[in-house]
Amino acid sequence: MLSQQKSDIELLTLFRKIFALVILLLVLSYLAFSHFDSIKQVGQQSIKTEHNRLLNILGVIRSQWLIKGRPEQLKLDWRSHLDGEIESISYVSMAVGGWPLPDETSVAGCRDLIEELLGESYTQQIVTKFNSNTGVCRYIGVSGGSISYQTTSGRVIFLTRGR
Repeated sequence: MLSQQKSDIELLTLFRKIFALVILLLVLSYLAFSHFDSIKQVGQQSIKTEHNRLLNILGVIRSQWLIKGRPEQLKLDWRSHLDGEIESISYVSMAVGGWPLPDETSVAGCRDLIEELLGESYTQQIVTKFNSNTGVCRYIGVSGGSISYQTTSGRVIFLTRGR
């Protein structure tokens, strides 16, 4: 009888450990899913931040274009915040209305344009598409949000992916 009680106690201890392990796995899976959801929201915020950055840069470029007498090509010299030295110099073609145009009407042209405006590091995080019928460059972020840039009007549209 003593051996039966010992066996029952061991079995009960095993069930407790399994139950505790199942509870622990449930808690960890809940935390993991909520963590990945917050990462998705951070990605969405990232493309929203880039949208705001793009709008500000386009405003600065248009102002420079007006100040310099509306040239067909505008020289862009980007400076660092710390020392004010020129980091890079590039030229961008300008539309009659004062917005930057891609050098070629293709995905590569759209990618080059956004790289000139926002920097090379941004282009690694997005998928670039071009619609030749409408003249729209579309930049899609990893979270599904996107920025559309209409080359015919200079209009910028920010779209989020619904849940």
